[in-house]
Amino acid sequence: MSSLRAGDRRIIRTRMMIYEAFLRLLHRKAYEEISVIDIAEKADINRSTFYSHFVDKADLLQKMIADKLDRLTESIRSCAAPSAIAPSFHAPDPIFLTLFEHVSEHDYFYRVMLSKSPAGDFRSKFIETIREGFFERLSKLDLDQKLQVPLDLLLDYISLSTGGIMEKWLSDDKIYSPHHMALQLTRMGALGIYKSMGLPESQRS
Repeated sequence: MSSLRAGDRRIIRTRMMIYEAFLRLLHRKAYEEISVIDIAEKADINRSTFYSHFVDKADLLQKMIADKLDRLTESIRSCAAPSAIAPSFHAPDPIFLTLFEHVSEHDYFYRVMLSKSPAGDFRSKFIETIREGFFERLSKLDLDQKLQVPLDLLLDYISLSTGGIMEKWLSDDKIYSPHHMALQLTRMGALGIYKSMGLPESQRS
């Protein structure tokens, strides 16, 4: 049993080496210019080892993306319980905090994939992961009244604005901490757009 666990660890370690090498290459070269030989040399493995894990570089790309977004999904689910719903002006929403901490921890991956993703749909997959997280939270609620706006528009607004702010945060070299960013989004959500802008009630009618 212990040898199996050791084998699993070796598989995971090798995959992480390949992912890291691939990302480093993507940062410097266009996807079309990267070969399996390039990836193998960068990861310090032979091609047969690469092919024991992936069919080709397209398979590597898709599995790398799926692995990262699956981890993000698991993190969101762990903090999306109904008990975590009530907003607080002094504490960040657990989902916002989880999102920013995850992206901060894996910032190199997100910098590369959001700035020059060879998978043209990465950004949409990232946004959809955020959207599904908030939908799952709402689906656990026993709402006594109907939503004030259509659900699809609400989820689009939350996911697109959150994803866009996170992307800008990365491009600005994370000048604020994940906690600070999560708290500001929580406050904007609790206040609403117009109160956040400081507009008096008379100008919001």
